[in-house]
Amino acid sequence: MRIFLNYAVFIAVLLSYYSPVPSSAGGKRESFSLLCVGDIFPVNEAEQYILSKGTAYPFQRIKDEFRKYDFIFGNLETPVTSRGKPFADKAYSFRIRPELALCLRDLKMDAVSIANNHLMDYDVEGMEDTLSYLEALNIRHAGGGKNLIDARRPAVLKFRGTDIYILAYCNRPPEEYYAGDKRPGIAPINIEIIKDDIATYKAGDNLVLISLHWGIEQTSHPQSGQIRIAHEIINSGADAVIGHHPHWPQGIEIYNSKPIIYSLGNFINGYYNHIEMDNMAVALYYSGSSLEQVKILPIAGQNKAIQFQPYLLQGNSAEKLLERIRSLSKKLKTELEIRDGLGFIPVNQNNITIGEKDERLPESSHD
Repeated sequence: MRIFLNYAVFIAVLLSYYSPVPSSAGGKRESFSLLCVGDIFPVNEAEQYILSKGTAYPFQRIKDEFRKYDFIFGNLETPVTSRGKPFADKAYSFRIRPELALCLRDLKMDAVSIANNHLMDYDVEGMEDTLSYLEALNIRHAGGGKNLIDARRPAVLKFRGTDIYILAYCNRPPEEYYAGDKRPGIAPINIEIIKDDIATYKAGDNLVLISLHWGIEQTSHPQSGQIRIAHEIINSGADAVIGHHPHWPQGIEIYNSKPIIYSLGNFINGYYNHIEMDNMAVALYYSGSSLEQVKILPIAGQNKAIQFQPYLLQGNSAEKLLERIRSLSKKLKTELEIRDGLGFIPVNQNNITIGEKDERLPESSHD
């Protein structure tokens, strides 16, 4: 059955019954956790499942696991809109209707990156509807806006005395999606812009996390240029780099005691795809601004088997994925331990010092 809703009425109804509860509410504790997930695009075939089975369907098997974490952050890979015209010179344009995107509410998402190569797929109207929708759900966003200044503003989370600033950028085409002084769009990966933004928000005991939509699709290793950029970002004062876009998970590096997640892979993919993989979510545990632990959760992602319903892998499937992440991380001179179906990275690894020559991977290194 097709659903027709006036967008403004939908937002008003949504606001009337959705009362968000901060993820960090309750219990006195010094430490907190931020769970990072990959690309979220419940479009096309996944959208048809939501239409037929309801908005609770896609995250039904994982939402209880995710509620163990204080904050959840991911990359929203689609505009949320029923308006706009698709970008003409692009093979794939995504969108999900607002009434079906209510599935995001089940995850209790706290913040998303919208700096990616799909936010502007349905032009400015699609972006504006997406921002309105996220604000109605009290989901903070970073990486897109009415101009470049707006797109560079962070998503801000707070846990007791710690402010967490998440900044988001993208370097994937089309370049027409990049914001300008008077042009709506996404924040580009420009190292000088990123350094300037880090300097603006890094002060005292706060955290500055950098989300990057980058890399090559269906590859298992970051390019050497990505490694250089990630190191420069950490050297400029950022506390973590969180990457996505390749649709496959890649290795994790601890560089100068800070985590660099080159690619989380997908979280929910809207297609059947014979080359898709299982993915990972990564939990960062902090006490104030001090990183205490990095934990890797293996997430089912092969849609022929899971029917657009990700869940936490267990047993041999979990071990297989974690062994792969361990191997990829070892190439980045980072050790990963596997215990009870989860991965753990010691945070006291200091694999390469500032100014040390880095000769790990060639520019085109793939599986």
